[in-house]
Amino acid sequence: MANSDLLTSENELKKIGLRLKSLRKSKGYTSPDKFSYEHNLNRSQYGKYEAGSANITIGTMINILNCFGVSLTEFFNEEYENPIK
Repeated sequence: MANSDLLTSENELKKIGLRLKSLRKSKGYTSPDKFSYEHNLNRSQYGKYEAGSANITIGTMINILNCFGVSLTEFFNEEYENPIK
């Protein structure tokens, strides 16, 4: 594996955030605040996840993905690897 192929937490957190944002928008939520409020998520923490500035646990990820009706497999698909910015 070449050094350019290595995972970095900063890059992966950004990709996770972009994917969460994409899913939120695809569900018709223009605001992360409204989404987090309607799903009983901490507003400021959810915003950090979308911004890619906070670590997210697998448990929290599963809870958020359940709000979207998406599995981990679906989340980490080709859209994760090639996010739409």
